[in-house]
Amino acid sequence: MKYDVKINGIWLSTLGAALFERRLPILPEVSESTLKIAGQDGELSFGSTYDPRRIDLTLYIEAPPTQFHSTLAKLARLFNGSRKEMTLEFSDLPNRIYRVVNNGTLALDGQVGSRMVNVSLKANDPWPESSERVYETTITKSPEMMTIESTGDVRAQPIITLTNTGATTIRGFKITNEYTIQEA
Repeated sequence: MKYDVKINGIWLSTLGAALFERRLPILPEVSESTLKIAGQDGELSFGSTYDPRRIDLTLYIEAPPTQFHSTLAKLARLFNGSRKEMTLEFSDLPNRIYRVVNNGTLALDGQVGSRMVNVSLKANDPWPESSERVYETTITKSPEMMTIESTGDVRAQPIITLTNTGATTIRGFKITNEYTIQEA
């Protein structure tokens, strides 16, 4: 399988650059919220949160030598820091879309004649998005019970929308939430 990366809907392989290496941490770094109180051993913990996720790419310029500088110019336009937020998707992780910003510069590897370019990105929201799949169900009897479960990597509450498709106004109905969290 040839690995590729898509930025703002453009596969980098179409620009003459191949994904050589990526550094995509399994989880982002964690920040601890603690307080040290004078005269007391240890510290008080107020929990922790995830930091932005850092994503580093190493690209190999596959374009012929006559197109080397024009390929670099295309990459520079694509990763331009003033463009604000970009979408990033890997070919081997389809439908996991990270919203990233440039976190540095486009830098050649440093060796004379190198065709490797390093790109540093940051996902301020460290969790990827995915394409939404909506399933509609018509309730035909009362009471009816349905199980709704998130199929993503992170548990999420379902969004339930009730729509009356009939001509009669429905009065006096009751919605109860009996959702319980089950630890896996």
